[in-house]
Amino acid sequence: MGKVGYLRVQLDAREGADIEAFQKWRVDAFANIPGATSKLILTATDAPEEGKPYRSENAYDLSDVDAVNLQHLAAAWKKTSAPMVSSMDLLLYERLNFSSHQNIVALPPKDTVVVANSLTPENDPAVIQDYHDWYEQEHIHKLMAIPGYRLGGRYKLIGCVGSNLEYTGPFLAVHQYDKENGLGGTEWTKSIKSDWTMKIDQRMVKRPHRRVFQVDDAYVLT
Repeated sequence: MGKVGYLRVQLDAREGADIEAFQKWRVDAFANIPGATSKLILTATDAPEEGKPYRSENAYDLSDVDAVNLQHLAAAWKKTSAPMVSSMDLLLYERLNFSSHQNIVALPPKDTVVVANSLTPENDPAVIQDYHDWYEQEHIHKLMAIPGYRLGGRYKLIGCVGSNLEYTGPFLAVHQYDKENGLGGTEWTKSIKSDWTMKIDQRMVKRPHRRVFQVDDAYVLT
């Protein structure tokens, strides 16, 4: 059985491109991804700022990350994407954890909120192990207590190809929330204010690179 994973295709529409045409194009633009089981079409809802240029992203759940060759995919997509995008990054991850509430299906409805946090703990075995323990023993349970929490996964970066426009840390957490949710509320505050969380934050080499998206469309792939 293969190692389950996640592929992010970050896209920057070419200046002057017809946005409606771009949105239609990217739904079917990236075909023949080995082991892709689902596809999310995401649009950023966080405020544009320096270091966060990408406003569009396609995300794919994978059944076997070892079957994916980023160099081959990038080469295959380069010509077809050139008229539509000025920059593109492909980020490949192996899944470490997965959590969801009962009866929550993996394919989210339109307007589901997706929060992606790229994390960079100090490159020390003890610090990294403490980070893993914190997430598994405390943090995910606090996140799941936030109203509207659907599901989430934590990942390890295993490959990246492209323009390198945004910072990419060695670990990634991706969580889904209902459109109406408790982000910013009491339970969310508890998830970021515990003593253990503050200890983890102090041992980060960089601040978390946080992106927030909405789901435009979601598809099961066969």
